[in-house]
Amino acid sequence: MGEDNAVDGGVPRISDGIEVYTGADGAVTWSGVELTVDVMRELQAPWAERAGDLTANRDIVTELRSLATTDMETTFIGTLLAAEPEPKDWQYGEALAEVLLEHWHGAVWLWDGARDRRTRKASLPGADLVGLCVADGSATLLFGEVKSSSEVKSPPKVVTGSPDGMIEQLKRLTQVNDHMTLLKWLRHRCRTEEHISAYQTAARRFIHSSGKDFRLFGCLVRDTAPLSTDLSGPAAELAKTVVEPMHALLTAWYLPIAKATWPTYATSGVGDDG
Repeated sequence: MGEDNAVDGGVPRISDGIEVYTGADGAVTWSGVELTVDVMRELQAPWAERAGDLTANRDIVTELRSLATTDMETTFIGTLLAAEPEPKDWQYGEALAEVLLEHWHGAVWLWDGARDRRTRKASLPGADLVGLCVADGSATLLFGEVKSSSEVKSPPKVVTGSPDGMIEQLKRLTQVNDHMTLLKWLRHRCRTEEHISAYQTAARRFIHSSGKDFRLFGCLVRDTAPLSTDLSGPAAELAKTVVEPMHALLTAWYLPIAKATWPTYATSGVGDDG
């Protein structure tokens, strides 16, 4: 744990959280990690960047402003910026999961999902997580789902519900139905020779195993007290479907910050577009 991204430099080092429970059932492992206040401080900048694609957005805004030649046009750009919706708390949950998987599990994201938002209520089809898992000099495809929840019930409905609970979604990701779409999406976003090489290594493993050799991640982001029942039962259910060489990892991250305040917390003190 704690290894930086092996392909593109990764995010700043983040102190380890506190692993409060762990378990395994066949090809499925699960763990609960409590994130301390100190860890959350270190996460703040990369979390906000991932959720809002801040650097790219800042460049686009600067370019748009440079195109304005009158006060009226400048005012219109201000209106555009004011009308842009802020990411939702569940989008911050997804962004946090991406940052943590990148830091602790060798995940490589070839694209920031914030760039794919096309509407105010954007929720893109397919897997929440599509990337590569790079470790020990090799790469595998990475597919996954992220759920955020404040529900007191353990496990929360977002994990066990049907048809859109995390476990049911992960089961569907073990099937071939959407794999070609995800493979194409990922390949189109390879921008460097290093990424292309890693993608081809992962795709080769996937093909040689007839679509079975990949990593499946299920991430639960919580603002509640840690309970092993959040994942132990769901993991046993998923283990009925996931078999080697496929491997699945379920992780619950427990935050000391209320879910409703995640957007405010992540962006507080982080520079905006000015």
